[in-house]
Amino acid sequence: MEKELVLKTIETYNNCAEEYFQINNSIDVIKSHLEFFIKNLYGTKILDVGCGPGRDAKFFSEKGFEVVGIDLSEKLLEIAKENAPNAKFYLMDMRDLNFPDNHFDGLWACASFLHIPRKDAQRTLDGFYKVLKPKGLMYISVKEGTGEKFVKSNRYGKERYFVYYFSRELKKLIEKSGFKVIKEMIEKKKKMDVTWVNMFARK
Repeated sequence: MEKELVLKTIETYNNCAEEYFQINNSIDVIKSHLEFFIKNLYGTKILDVGCGPGRDAKFFSEKGFEVVGIDLSEKLLEIAKENAPNAKFYLMDMRDLNFPDNHFDGLWACASFLHIPRKDAQRTLDGFYKVLKPKGLMYISVKEGTGEKFVKSNRYGKERYFVYYFSRELKKLIEKSGFKVIKEMIEKKKKMDVTWVNMFARK
């Protein structure tokens, strides 16, 4: 069942990849988080989890960081490779990371972890912890709320699967995997009628 939920979401992203790129290519909405992240890194290797069309990977690589991006949408990865030519990209499931332990200095999961069924959330975070070096930094953002469901987007036409969290639940999951949360922010986007929960955590 979980596999079908993810596959349907991937299909949506493949079908709207170019449109998604055009709508979400500006870093302005996330720039302060990107800057906080790089200022608090202790090294140069960053894993961009659910990198999409490479918006954030491009920012990191242009700042001189070694960036690896992963996603399950082949179409978005094609765009990412053109958009951020200095980064490396792989088709990979964040629930099953194929990297050595203690390999990355930072892990960036912007609006991607929220597509993982709640049943798989803890083991996914455990995997994030394993691939980070000691004192490695993680950023994760999700939509505030309860439950999990398919949501049809007026922008993209088809459905994507979302899992919603309140700050307390997300923090508990992150800490259970061994992280220490160092900063959290709740952002209300009135125009989009959504509230984002953002967390930075240290291994």
